[in-house]
Amino acid sequence: MNAIMKNMEINKKLGFKVVAVLTSASMILGGLAGCGKDTSEDVAVVEQSAETDENDDLLSNVMNQVVHRSSTAGTEPRKDEVVYVMADAQGNTQKIIVSDCLKNANGESTIKDASSLTDIQNVKGNESYTVDENGNLVWNAEGSDIYYQGTSTKETPVSQTITYSLDGKEVKPEELAGKSGKVTIRFDYTNNSSYKETVNGSEVDVKVPFAAVTAMVLDDSFTNVEVTNGKVQSNGDSNIIIGYALPGIKDSLGVEDSDFIDDLDLPEYFEVSADVENFELSTAMTIVANAGSMVSMSTGDSSSLDDMINDLSDATNDLKNGSSDLADGLDTLQSSLADYASGMSELYSASGDLGKGVNTLNSSAKSISKGLKTLDKALNTKMSDEEKAAASKTASAAVDKEFANGKTEEVAKQIYAALRYTQKEDGSVADGALYTALYDGTFSSQGAETVYNEVVRQVLLSAAKQPADSKLTADQVAAAIKTSFAQAAQAGDQTYAAMYAIGKDMSSAQLAELIYAKSGAKDTLFNKTQSTIKQTLAAGRNNEQINSGVESSLQTLANQLAGACKEVASQAASQAAVTGAESAKSTIAKQIEAVQSNGYSLVSGAAALSKGTQTLADQVPTLTEGITALNDATTKIVEGVDKLDDGSHELADGMVEFDEKGISKIVNSYNGDIKPLTDKLQAMLDAGEDYQTFTSVADGVNGSVKFIYKLDSIKAEDVK
Repeated sequence: MNAIMKNMEINKKLGFKVVAVLTSASMILGGLAGCGKDTSEDVAVVEQSAETDENDDLLSNVMNQVVHRSSTAGTEPRKDEVVYVMADAQGNTQKIIVSDCLKNANGESTIKDASSLTDIQNVKGNESYTVDENGNLVWNAEGSDIYYQGTSTKETPVSQTITYSLDGKEVKPEELAGKSGKVTIRFDYTNNSSYKETVNGSEVDVKVPFAAVTAMVLDDSFTNVEVTNGKVQSNGDSNIIIGYALPGIKDSLGVEDSDFIDDLDLPEYFEVSADVENFELSTAMTIVANAGSMVSMSTGDSSSLDDMINDLSDATNDLKNGSSDLADGLDTLQSSLADYASGMSELYSASGDLGKGVNTLNSSAKSISKGLKTLDKALNTKMSDEEKAAASKTASAAVDKEFANGKTEEVAKQIYAALRYTQKEDGSVADGALYTALYDGTFSSQGAETVYNEVVRQVLLSAAKQPADSKLTADQVAAAIKTSFAQAAQAGDQTYAAMYAIGKDMSSAQLAELIYAKSGAKDTLFNKTQSTIKQTLAAGRNNEQINSGVESSLQTLANQLAGACKEVASQAASQAAVTGAESAKSTIAKQIEAVQSNGYSLVSGAAALSKGTQTLADQVPTLTEGITALNDATTKIVEGVDKLDDGSHELADGMVEFDEKGISKIVNSYNGDIKPLTDKLQAMLDAGEDYQTFTSVADGVNGSVKFIYKLDSIKAEDVK
């Protein structure tokens, strides 16, 4: 159970790092902030560019509520921007109108702003602006917020392509108008942004984590509506369709949907299909926002995930081994109960003859009573150390015998194959992760110094104009070079005088580094050595000495683990033998001591029998009933133990499957190190923080931007 809880915790932590971006898409419809005042006028100006109907108004109202939601008051100047993209029915941009709000948090008389817009006009007041020497807009705010809009021809960071199909065949929007059949509309979103961020000392290309939410209204002519990456919301006689996507995030993270647990995916498209009569579509609107601003990486630590994965793997192994031991112990108990049940069945069969043997029983009643008391005492006496040792020895000997007959070698071969190789998705076999790591590490440790020394020698040979196949050592060539520096310095050459002064006391490696750098090289000889080693590794694993050493190490490890398996199996069998024997004794003792409805047990009945055979004769029917009940109970106990034994094996099999398909998948997917993924995610979120406006923003001002895409309607009357 602890292992399962740990698995859930890893899901939670790993999921937060990636799923937080996904969940922020749903937050767009409830948490995006505007400038803090009603700005319906600028939206009205925007909407004048297209005809509207009831559905257009419904979607516009939804988008207005989203865009112009009041933000938390603050004292910092900010610029909130809404970009309205007017597009045709296929998503091609026709016009871009940008609405900006300059938050005058401190009531300044002027507000400085940067903008790339044209046709700028104040949409809320009469404030005017001038342009300073740096091209900034200086608004005469007089303590007020500024609301203005303009137009732009820039490419948006997210573009969308809408395709339509009728009865499985792609058609143009104008061809679809007025038609009936099975219609599919697909929105594909492309993230055009690109930022350079540093991850582990290297620059990588990442995209701003934009989230796209598309809404459309389908009237009652649309039936059997199905949505991929979205949902359907009923609205009277019509349906509001909401779709979402996170374009470009998988590319930035370098992941696939299958890398995650619980079927998590990062959609890049939205699709809706329905049966339609006389197709028309009033419009569709898409809001795109920077989801990175809604996600924090401050909670959680990737290193703790690494530790948790390791702990979970260890705990799962313990649980898997424990469930196997439980199954083995129940097998032993089941076997013991089978013997007891067989004896109980024979007693039950013979109970019908009990009346016939009363006279005989009378003569030996005292002996029977004494024997039952002795049996009861024996059953209630714990096993001695000698008895336990004998049972353990017998069980361990059975395991040792099995391993002596080739089991150890078989297990070792299985472990070696698991360590040495890995199976690809196509079924082929390749070098395993452990083998690869051991090989690469051994080669690097053995070859790095040798490669570096050869690189030093080659640089010195080149400087001395000696052939590459020269037998001279690096020290010999360095001495010759220093001598030439000295001779040139004595001849009055100032350059070589400086070179001699600098390099006369240097080692051969230091002199090579100096000459290498002087030649204009941007990297060091150490970096060149690293690249040489990597090239050697990439060229193929042809070092027989290293390969033999790694193979030997893996074989030794497999043999050791096989020996450990034998020890664990022997210990488990020994413990199960003792536990099973004690459990069987306890079960039988409880059965013969169980008081029946008539107030007698088997032991007390035998004592009563010793006091008078006539009384026993009178109670024979009662005794017979007691034996029958005891037999029935035994049958139920056996059945219960059988079910428990079956369940224990199912548990053991389930733990193996849980380990193979769950825990091992996590460990193998990330090699116990989740940090590369979280580093990429952090870089992506950093890019999101850097992206503040579509146009521009003045120094010292924070910005936010949302994009609203409005598609042209598709109407039957427009078809000519």
